[in-house]
Amino acid sequence: NAIAVGRKDGTVDIYSQSSSLEDAYYRSGELAFRRMHRLTHSSHPVRALSFSQNDGALLFAGDDQGHLYSYDASCNSKRGDMGGPVKLVACALSAHKGWVMNLCAFPDGSRVATCGSDRSCKVWDAGMGLACSTPVHSFESVHDGLVWDVDCSRGHNSGSLDGKTNDRQKLITCGNDGCLQVCSAGE
Repeated sequence: NAIAVGRKDGTVDIYSQSSSLEDAYYRSGELAFRRMHRLTHSSHPVRALSFSQNDGALLFAGDDQGHLYSYDASCNSKRGDMGGPVKLVACALSAHKGWVMNLCAFPDGSRVATCGSDRSCKVWDAGMGLACSTPVHSFESVHDGLVWDVDCSRGHNSGSLDGKTNDRQKLITCGNDGCLQVCSAGE
């Protein structure tokens, strides 16, 4: 129900679909969007944004100074109601040594993965892990050059030797070197 847009001046705008064409900030055909929130915690370009996948209650943003922000966007979880406040929850000031190129929230909403211009991919606890700037997992020099994208998926392996089911989180990254890398983000 919401769209987040990062801008080169560091602001993040959150838009919600508008039922009225008169108060719409942006219109295209029958679609109309109204800006509901403007977040101004960064002064550097914001190129990485993702809502938490399970309910959209958290919004993650990464900027070109390597900062990672987490916002409480739980007003997004109530269908059509974006009127409540969006608050900064935590910020990792040194998430990456350079640009945060992209990020993605884990399917269960518990973690967020980031990749950066510093050739690394990191996994963060969506709660207090950001506040203490300590990643749960850090994969350094994953690629030769920029790491352009990261995505996470849930792998399922029922063929383990002990017969137990093993659910694993996998990260897939792509880099400037033209390669895809698969990393395990399980415990």
